[in-house]
Amino acid sequence: MNIFPIILMTVFAGWAVSATAVSVVYARRLHHERAAHGEAQERNGRYRAALRRAEEKAAAVAVQFEALQRENAGLRQAMEDSQARPAERPLPTVMIDCLDLSGEIGTLFEHVARVATAIRDHSAYTRGHYGPEHNKARYDLLWLSDCLHTFDRLGRALAAGSQRSLAEACQELLGMYDAYLVDSSGYDSRDTFQRLSARVPLAGVSDAIRSIAMKTAAPPEGPVPGSGLAPGQSGGLALPAAPVAGVRA
Repeated sequence: MNIFPIILMTVFAGWAVSATAVSVVYARRLHHERAAHGEAQERNGRYRAALRRAEEKAAAVAVQFEALQRENAGLRQAMEDSQARPAERPLPTVMIDCLDLSGEIGTLFEHVARVATAIRDHSAYTRGHYGPEHNKARYDLLWLSDCLHTFDRLGRALAAGSQRSLAEACQELLGMYDAYLVDSSGYDSRDTFQRLSARVPLAGVSDAIRSIAMKTAAPPEGPVPGSGLAPGQSGGLALPAAPVAGVRA
């Protein structure tokens, strides 16, 4: 029997098996390459979307930057215009019975702003809702608010134009502010205002209140004892009366 057909069939069978194995390997590689190509395309799509968002954001930032540049130019022009104006002559803006109290009232407003800032720094919002509270915060809040709660008497006296009420209110405030620095009770206002002396100094506001009290103090009634002179008169040479602050001679 001739074995050539058997050998030929064996060769063909081997070739078929090899071709099948090679085709399976290439098919798997092609599948992996297609999957990688799909992932790359998806990744490129995400990158393109991110790039579009970045370009849109950059365009919005550029628009905001141009608006800020225009606003900055306007502010610079306004500042240059204000600097080019002649200096404004200070005029008394708060007067009561021809007494100029502008400087003192301005100092009181500054004091109110400093106290309000100190009170805000003790709030739960500033320290965080769960932040630790200073062990003396409750006493600080007590005395900071206490040093303002009688300012209503000053306001009513100014609104009414009463020198007597204004002087009484100033005397009450002076007594309170002097007591703050000597009190060493359980609530210890002295400790509070000594620790906060850099942020809420009492010396300047006390001087302003004392100045208002001196300006609004009532003159003594009746003749000066032992001089035989009426109030407002003095012995010796007659001197011209000093002009009242805020009023032109």
